[in-house]
Formats: sequence, C-alpha cells, structure tokens
Amino acid sequence: MFFISLNINVFSYAELFWHLLVNRSKPTGPIVETVKPPPIIAVPDQATTSLFALIIGINEYNPEDLNPLDGCIKDATDVRNYLLQDLKVPDSHIRFLTNANAKRADIIKAFLEIQTDKRIKKNDPILIFFAGHGDETDAPTGWPSGDVYNQIQMIIPQDYSTNPARQVHGIPDHTLAALLNGIAKEHGDNITVIFDCCHSGSGTRGRRKVRGLTKNQSQHIPQDLDRDIWYAASVSRGSSTAPGYTRRGLANHVLLAACTQKEEASDGGTGGGAFTQALLPTLKSSGADKLTYASLLERMDKIPYQNPQCEGVNQNRIIFNSKAPTTGRVCFPIKMNGSAYEMQAGSAHGVTEGSEFGLYNDSLTIDDSPSLCVFVVAKAADIGPFTTTLQIKDTSSAPVTILSATSCVLQTKAGEAEDLLLFAPLDEKLLSLYETLAKMMKEFHPGKRQIRPVLEKEKARLGLSIVKDRIAFDILDPRLAEYGLARMPHTVANDPQEIIPVLHGAAHFYWHLNREVKDALVNTSIDIECKTLKPTSDYDSSGNAILKPTGDNLLQLGVIDVVASDRTMYGYKITNNSARDLYVNAFYFDNTDFSIESIYQSPTSGKFKTYPTLPKNGNYLTLGYGSGGVDPFTYQLEEGTDIDVGYLVFFISSENVNLSTIPQKTPFEGPGRKSVPVTPPAKPIYGTILVPIVQRRYPVQGQ
Repeated sequence: MFFISLNINVFSYAELFWHLLVNRSKPTGPIVETVKPPPIIAVPDQATTSLFALIIGINEYNPEDLNPLDGCIKDATDVRNYLLQDLKVPDSHIRFLTNANAKRADIIKAFLEIQTDKRIKKNDPILIFFAGHGDETDAPTGWPSGDVYNQIQMIIPQDYSTNPARQVHGIPDHTLAALLNGIAKEHGDNITVIFDCCHSGSGTRGRRKVRGLTKNQSQHIPQDLDRDIWYAASVSRGSSTAPGYTRRGLANHVLLAACTQKEEASDGGTGGGAFTQALLPTLKSSGADKLTYASLLERMDKIPYQNPQCEGVNQNRIIFNSKAPTTGRVCFPIKMNGSAYEMQAGSAHGVTEGSEFGLYNDSLTIDDSPSLCVFVVAKAADIGPFTTTLQIKDTSSAPVTILSATSCVLQTKAGEAEDLLLFAPLDEKLLSLYETLAKMMKEFHPGKRQIRPVLEKEKARLGLSIVKDRIAFDILDPRLAEYGLARMPHTVANDPQEIIPVLHGAAHFYWHLNREVKDALVNTSIDIECKTLKPTSDYDSSGNAILKPTGDNLLQLGVIDVVASDRTMYGYKITNNSARDLYVNAFYFDNTDFSIESIYQSPTSGKFKTYPTLPKNGNYLTLGYGSGGVDPFTYQLEEGTDIDVGYLVFFISSENVNLSTIPQKTPFEGPGRKSVPVTPPAKPIYGTILVPIVQRRYPVQGQ
C-alpha cells in the first residue's frame, strides 16, 4: 500500500509503525493526543456540600421489650460531626433522629421527606445511617426471602414493642427496599446505606453487648405490614430491566453493614459501636474522595468477632460519588510469603503471564510518587486462582526487603494474551488512527491492553472497515459468526477520538469474555436453570406481583434460545450441589455495544470474611425473582435486527473475589440496549460458566 503523505510503500504494520515512530522527523498531520487514564477522581467540594443525610441512633428502648444500648447515639453524633466538620455538609441537609425522636413513624417519615426534598438534585449523594437494634424473623406468607430458613431482616425503631396492647413492629427489609426505591427514582442511585446493627437473633455474646434481639424479643410480622408504602413505591417507580419492576436492593444503593448476616455487631459501650468507630477514622485518615466502597474495607482495622460487608453493584464507585475510577486502574495487596513476593490476585482476577506491576507503599500515594520497583509475572506456573508469585523485572535492582501493611501493586502492563488483535486495512484514510496507536505504544497506560493491528483475519476478534467514510466494526468471533452476525449495529466517525475508546472498550470486553476456566467441581456440581416467570397473587415491597418460575428449563445443551419480547420475563436459579461453600458473580456481555452489565456481585469485605453467596449442599441463588436483588430479565432486539447473541457469564470461586472492575458502559455514544476446629486446606476452586443467549425475532422453524 502506497502512503502518499509518507511517500513510501508499506506492506506490514511493523513497517508502518517503524516509519511513524523512528523514521519520521515530525508528523505530517495532527497526531491525536491520547488521554492517559485519569487518576482516582477526588470529590470536589460541591459534591459533599450537596450531600443529604438521615442519621439515626437509638440507645433507649422500652425496657419491658428490649435491652438498652450505650453507644448508638455516640455513633450517630460522630457521623454527624464527620459530615459537618470534615465534609462541610450544611447542617440543614442532615436529618438527625435519636431515641424518642426515632419512633417507627418518624423514621419512615424521614425517608419519605428525602424522596420529596426538592433541594436534592439528580445524583446528589445521599447517606442513610442507622445505629441501634436489628432483628431477623420468619418471613410472612408470600414474602420472598431468598433464605433457605425463610428469614427476613429489619431495623428496630425506638417504640418497638411486642406487647399486644401497644404493639409496634420493626421496619423490615422489604419496606426499606420500597423506601430506597422511591428515593432512587427521584434522586438517582448515589445512595450510601450504613447499618451498625445485627440480625443474628442471639442478642448477646457473654459479657459483650450486641445490637440485636434475642429470640424471645422477636415478633412475627403481619403479611400486609406497610402495604401502603409498597403501593406508593409502585406508583412512583420507573422502568427497569423488565417493564414495571425495580431492583430490590443491589442497584440503587451501596450497603455497608457492620457484620455478616449470621454475626453480631458489638455495641462497644459509651465508646460507640465497634464498626462505626473503625469506619470513621479510616474515612478521615484516607479521605472519602480517594476510596471506593470496596477498598474502604481493605483499609479498616480488624474488628473482633465482626466481618463488615459491602454490597451493591456500585461498590467500585468513589465514596459519596456517582463516578468510578477508570477500569484500567487496579491495585492489589502484596505481601511476603517466605522469600517470595505474593500478590493477592490470580487467574480469577485476570492476571496473565507477562503482566507487569509497579510497587507502591500505599494506594493513596500512587499519583504523588514513583513506583519502588517493577514486578513481572514471569511464567504461567506462578499464577494461582487467587494469588500470584511476582519477580522483580530488573534483576540488577536491589531487592525490596520490607513491605508494609498498605503495600500494593498497580498493574502497569497487561500480558500479551490480553491484547486486542484488530484486523484493519493498510489504508491511508486510517493514518491518523495508526499515528495514535503508534504513539500509545510509547506511553504509560496503567493496565490498558494494547491494540495490535494484524493483517491475518483469522487471528483477530474484531475487524475495522470504512463504510461511507465512517468506521464500522466487523464481528470476527466464530461463536457469533455461527449465527450469521457479521457487523455491529454502531458506527463512529473516522476520528481517533471516537475510534480509540471503542477499541479500548472492545479489548476490555473480549478479554473478560474469553477468560473461560474449566473446573471439574464447577462443571459437575453447579446447576443453572432459566425459566419463564409468571406473576402470582402475592405482592412484594414495590407493590409488584411476586413472580414464580414456570415451565421447562430453557438452558439446553449450554445455550438459551428465545424469541425476544419485552413482555416475557425470565429468571435464573443457580444451585450448588457440592460440599464446598462458594461465591458467585454474574455479568451480561452485550455484543451489540461492548457493554458489560453487572447482574450479581457477591458482597466485598476487604480483609474481612464474607458469608458465601452460594452455600454448599443444595443451596441456591435466584436472579430475577425471589430476593436475589436482581430484576427479571427480558430480551429484545434493536430495530432492523432479527437475531442477536449475548453472553451471561458466571464467575464461581471458593474465595470471594472482587470483580467490580469488570462492568463497563458502552463506548459508543447514546444509550445502549438494556437489559475453630482445624481443617486441612482445601483445593482452591475457580471456574466460569458461559451461557450464550440467542435472541430471535422469529422462532426457528420446526420448534
């Protein structure tokens, strides 16, 4: 191919890039300045001054019904002071309820006032904090719990009573979900919920006072409790994955809980609750503007007998901020294992041979200091499911002998296997793109995967074509070509500023889609069902009919093949028939726009332990119905499209893996189409299950 502007014949990309990088004194045209991945975004002053909060602390309960607590009002006051003094939140933005002012009606009223507060703009941060008693009790008939013991959880207001003459119920999770749905509908999903209470039902641990009820203090709740709130939420709700349904707790807020559902939260006496008093110093010392919700628990001091949890699909966002750090910026803890450097990430996190990592004393100082050294993953055998042995890249460098508790590594170079191979023509019309790609090869892009043009079509995952002076993207994945899919429905201008983001999005998309891992236990002991959902005569916390699965399992021979319709709803049931407790994360990969949607993420806990989301011996998780916190699924096609294929990918592991950096929005402009005994160590388990979902406009003949 003769390039007029270069006055040369070019026969390969290696030759072209050599001319662009080495043999060219200066560019003949404008070279697009590629944008380096931004640092973790600091919350500007207006982000926190626009924060609104509901803070609840209850020490004094009716002594005939409940034991009093000592540290809840201190916790609430400390949180309030943190907002006022550290974050400069106006006092008028804070609703502060304690003791007699925190009756059941007061708490519900405060939730509703936040929903209707005209001062709150879309995506302004909202904080809900509760310190007091919590409880767990049997679910009323028709209330889905998602718990094999059919339990629901609740927070306990100040006027709670089991006396029939003045009975006052707790506020169950279904009611809280409806109230949060209402707030999210009006103000967006930048909502943080912090509960310093427990729901274990034991009420005491020896001399250690805890924030939970004993079994004889608990009460059964009526089936129609708070139906008025449910119905109000259903009237105001917006559209979601399936028309008429809203998320039940995972999408519209992030929850920070003091402990797992089977543990107890320590009251801590007049010094405050153990969780809150560990949380606030971490926020103050590290800065909420520098931490994500998930990383917060990595930095908190350990708490005896408690394992705090972080739940929600937005757990990778900056605290009190609706933005997330760039997907390429991934830090992992590192420690010494004997004389070896052991990174606390492995194949389950996407680590590959050849990946490089910079060493830092602290993740908070990455932007202000150079790396201490560079590590490399020297060979595949060094990569385990959850840990990786690293080698110092420059053998002439002095070994790093001291690692601190906050030492971490930042991925600075992706392994070669992660590069996106792009089939594209040697065409002078694409010269500005190639100039930009050449420049990117010389720059530092932490964790970014390289874009490598190739002339061999069979090697590539993605193709690039010029169609009517715009750039089209050709589908080269043989799994999709089987269904006749040849080109994506989106095009972009022939401008590197539009092309490069799509290519980076594609690299991220294909890497995570294709890191399929076969594990014998996962393959033989995990059952997945997909069924049509039908409404029942019972209703949930959003005033919607509770759904139940009907009909046959639509997952046949590893594929789900359906006629697309926004009127048909589907749900999934994942059953663990093994003798091992497991964790599950699920993502939907949309081949039409390179978006990756988080369907379900196991709670993260940093250095703390988590309760398995897929317990052993026949326990299950439901998605789309029950209380898995996920909307029912519908599948629909874009105009002019008769068939589409997406992938629902389940990541299943024996350790809780934080995969919150996998989801991404579409890189194309505009909205996408949505949808205490010592036991011997056990073999680590990590595997994936990839389910193709074929969506057709018309049924296959003969079916």
